[in-house]
Amino acid sequence: MSEVEKPKKKTRSFDLTKGAVHKHLIRMALPMIIGLSASMSFTFVDSYFIAKLGTNEVAAMGFVSRMVMIYFSVAIGLSAGVTSVLAHLAGSGDQDEVKKLATNTLIMTAILSLAISIFGYLTIDPIFTAMGANEHVLPHVREYMMIWYLSPLFVILPMTGGGVMRALGDTKLQGNLMLVSAFANAALDPLLIFGLYGFPELGFAGAAWASLITRFISFAVILYALHYQYNVICFSKETINTFAASLKKILHVGIPATGTNIIIPIVAAIVISIVARYGTEAVAATHVATTIEMISLVLFFSTSAVVGPFIGQNLGARKFDRIDECIKSVSIFCMAWGLFVAIAIALTAPTLAGLFRKEPEIIALAQSYLYVVPISYGLYGIVMSVNAMFNSLGKPMPGVAISSIRVFFLQLPLFYIASEFYGLEIAFITISISNAIAGVIGYLWIKDTVNKLKHA
Repeated sequence: MSEVEKPKKKTRSFDLTKGAVHKHLIRMALPMIIGLSASMSFTFVDSYFIAKLGTNEVAAMGFVSRMVMIYFSVAIGLSAGVTSVLAHLAGSGDQDEVKKLATNTLIMTAILSLAISIFGYLTIDPIFTAMGANEHVLPHVREYMMIWYLSPLFVILPMTGGGVMRALGDTKLQGNLMLVSAFANAALDPLLIFGLYGFPELGFAGAAWASLITRFISFAVILYALHYQYNVICFSKETINTFAASLKKILHVGIPATGTNIIIPIVAAIVISIVARYGTEAVAATHVATTIEMISLVLFFSTSAVVGPFIGQNLGARKFDRIDECIKSVSIFCMAWGLFVAIAIALTAPTLAGLFRKEPEIIALAQSYLYVVPISYGLYGIVMSVNAMFNSLGKPMPGVAISSIRVFFLQLPLFYIASEFYGLEIAFITISISNAIAGVIGYLWIKDTVNKLKHA
């Protein structure tokens, strides 16, 4: 049998258009919950060990984490574009197009990562100075980011590659990989920060090196799996020739999805610059509170990661009853889990706030955040899932609008006014108000959109 006549390997995928809706969502969500919990622990673990170095280092991590999240948001947006387009193709059974688009995604990721590294190295001092990092904090920021800017490819490719896997209905490998990476990062942090067991004592830079090493491992495993397990990488001339067409499809959703995600850390960076006017301790306290928040939101991140491929495949199969059921189930879950988390955090806020630093002013301000913002987590969870749903429907602009309303038109101006006239404790309440309003808007908007598609 000639090379041309050899049967093509099938891409590995799961059919989400049949079977119980809740079972598919749970099957895909469980690995993501475990994996994302572990992945979110990167910042938590880094912050825990860095807190032992001093308040300036904690404040530096507060600035660094905001900037890193901006780049993560770019990766999340591209991943959403890939997931949306590939899920439609998987739902329609077009395996050749799946391979072309997945391969071109990797090429695009490599180009983008190089651009981010170059831009990052040229702008460390001006950007972080504008954010409010003072002469005591900026050297630590510079120390960390000089290392971190080696890693954009190792950060972005696992996320876009994970988007390919989710589009095919599989989240297990990505979840397991994030779990292993988190354990590796937690083990390397103290070794490299404090120089234990013969390792070099790198201080603040040790956390950056630990993350770089574990991200590289994830990168290598994802690349191997996409090629040998999922059979979606094919650098043929025909594939390369479709690069522009693939890029157009991905960016149709990817650019708005990136906008939806990137405005959140951009506003967070502006907010931290407002907080910085209250001093280094205020920045440290806010970072402590938001680090705890990231762990608390992990189930919402997991849910938003799996609703996209589910809705995408069912849209491709025109099964709107399953999409309606998905929206209902996700909304009920978000509200129930949000209530539980808010109560749990309120009961444990003093203990949680004291895990990192013992200064009374840092603990008190972190508690103020943890008492009021989690009240809105249920509706914020709906915002996350609704944005993912719009992306999977191929209609990313409503997600951009909802996120813009939440952070640009509500949170930022309200936070600034409240902090200017009433203090940070009152300003934190405005974050909760913004989340709640956006959640209601998002739910009503997605229901109306699906209803119109159903009857189109």
